[in-house]
Amino acid sequence: CKDCFGPEMFCQACILQCHQCLPLHRIEEWRNGFVYRTTLKSLGMQIQLGHNPGHQCHNPRPSSGDTFVMIDVHSIYEIALDFCGCKTAQIRFKQLLQAHWYPATTTDSQTAATFNVLKHYHLLSFESKVSAYEFYHSLARCTDNTGLSLIKDHYSAFMWMVHEWWHLQQLKCSSRGHHPTGTNGTESGELAVLCPACPHPGKNLPDGWETAPPSIRQRAALIFRGRWLYALFIAIDANFRLKRKAVSSDEVDLKYPITGTEFEHITRL
Repeated sequence: CKDCFGPEMFCQACILQCHQCLPLHRIEEWRNGFVYRTTLKSLGMQIQLGHNPGHQCHNPRPSSGDTFVMIDVHSIYEIALDFCGCKTAQIRFKQLLQAHWYPATTTDSQTAATFNVLKHYHLLSFESKVSAYEFYHSLARCTDNTGLSLIKDHYSAFMWMVHEWWHLQQLKCSSRGHHPTGTNGTESGELAVLCPACPHPGKNLPDGWETAPPSIRQRAALIFRGRWLYALFIAIDANFRLKRKAVSSDEVDLKYPITGTEFEHITRL
């Protein structure tokens, strides 16, 4: 196994027994003096949902075509998957979610992605700005970088899962699941993240800020007070020119002469 710790080699029965709880590991087989890439599915692994690992269902319902596709952090797999057909069994997409596998559709899904790969891409999309196309095809390269094996394109299904995952994360961060109206009662703008530096009445503004004087200045102590403290400044800084305004004091800054109120130069810009 390429994902387990240690270089030990096992027989077919032992490798299947060791991977009852690790059904998405990558396996290599020693045969005729060479190492061949193989899968747990080809060795006889049958994954059962709705029951504890190692326990078989009395009424298993195999996935359509027995070619269920899993997208994980390491590669893209085809697995043999059985759903639980007991009377108390959950609907199929809920069985996948209980296993931390996100289905591409809610009706007879043939493709799913692990929660780990969705979290991984979500983080990379912010930190490295990688596109979904590049990320998905890098997973295909990890599966087979020689181009000899045919890997079916599931990019569209991956994009559906990514968009739904991001939307659910937004709803989760906004606590919409605990709201009396639920997710269906979400109005426009309720999922937006408020800027902590911008003025928000009732949150980070003092009482009586509306009646503050326009400007009060004491040059000796360099005390600046006034209504402008509670104003919202919005600037477009394509060339990083706002850095020029970071000076030690107005006394030594000769670029913008002080005439009237402070920050008058910003209002003129």
